[in-house]
Amino acid sequence: MTSAVPAADGEPLEAVPAAPGEPLSAEEQTRWHRQVWASRGRKLGLTISVPPCPCSDAELAALRDEGRAVAYLPHELSSHLTRDRFRAIFPAMDSYAEAPANGFVNTADAWGWFDYETARDAPRLDLDEPAVRAAVTAAGRTPLTLDQYIVASQDQHRLTGHHLDDRRTWTRLATSYDGRTIAARFDGDQPEEGREDEPPAPGSLLVAYDLTPSDHGRMLGVRTRSAAPPLRSLRDDLWTRTTDAYVRAGFPARLGTTPADYLAGLPRVPPDHAGRFDVPLVVEPRIPWPEQARLLGVRLSSHSRRFSFEAVEAAPDVPYLGWFAAWGSTPISSVDARARLAPDECGGTPIELLAMNAALPDLARTSRFFEAIGVVMNTSRCLGLYRWRGAPEIGANQYPIPYSMFRPLVRGRVVTTLERP
Repeated sequence: MTSAVPAADGEPLEAVPAAPGEPLSAEEQTRWHRQVWASRGRKLGLTISVPPCPCSDAELAALRDEGRAVAYLPHELSSHLTRDRFRAIFPAMDSYAEAPANGFVNTADAWGWFDYETARDAPRLDLDEPAVRAAVTAAGRTPLTLDQYIVASQDQHRLTGHHLDDRRTWTRLATSYDGRTIAARFDGDQPEEGREDEPPAPGSLLVAYDLTPSDHGRMLGVRTRSAAPPLRSLRDDLWTRTTDAYVRAGFPARLGTTPADYLAGLPRVPPDHAGRFDVPLVVEPRIPWPEQARLLGVRLSSHSRRFSFEAVEAAPDVPYLGWFAAWGSTPISSVDARARLAPDECGGTPIELLAMNAALPDLARTSRFFEAIGVVMNTSRCLGLYRWRGAPEIGANQYPIPYSMFRPLVRGRVVTTLERP
């Protein structure tokens, strides 16, 4: 049995559990979060893919017994570089921590499915920062990022009619400002306890930027997620994102098959993968990369169409799943990156650039660009995927030198195909 509750910030009403806090089955969790993120995505002009909930029904029941629930944070809203998008979904938050350029940086951006404490008031009160760190580490947990906290709180508002911490408490988070950990809370419809002279703005996100490691008090706690979120979930998420983009772009029709048969013919993520490369991408080599670019809505620069590029080594000619390095922190020139490839590494190709952009288009939207160092011109220039005139584009850098916006696209040499696992 389900019922509807008033939605936050004008979101359409959704079916929610009749008993607030009662966990949905894994199937219902998947359906509910897909419905919610479809609505939120429309406000952003984005198609947001949500993979199946990684928890079993029994695991969800155990979470409920521990006072926790699950939520989903898309990659498209997981960073300080993208946090301003929350303004379009939840305008009532109206916080300076959502500004397009802000210094509220996550310790590490996290996205995908995660669990969190649902208690209205924050747990683990009156601990200073070293004590918080020790307590959550001992429990096998880690603090939420500001972006995870926003989603968890807005989900709770949909399910229960209240936000997290909307009465009295503040939550320490895995987000910092000028190197200092921040805390946040939401306003409810009543004044914050202890500050009754300050009229609340219901749904407003309040962020404290001036905490010190020694600060503690009965109003200051921390909310956490499992320190080992389902890695399988993140990998399945990437598989879904990439293949959804291929289907929307018309790859099945181009190859003379149905979407269902096309997906059945693609390799899946191996369940036991362990290695240095964390980003699994399904790569489709049966369609020439310039045609793929057109289908996927990626422009080709004039010089990328005019010049010829030579592949450094051959790649598979059947669909394969490769493991790629994430966008790193240190700029390096394409020439130096190619020279430093390890024996188990190879440089990326233009088709692999397109696969990365299909899976994680927000990288290019936020000026985090890749270069396909596995192809090269006789001038040592190589192709990169960047954002130009408001859209993704493939072109060649003018000079093979380090640029702060570019990183080499590097893949593990071993790939997975249906024919050769």
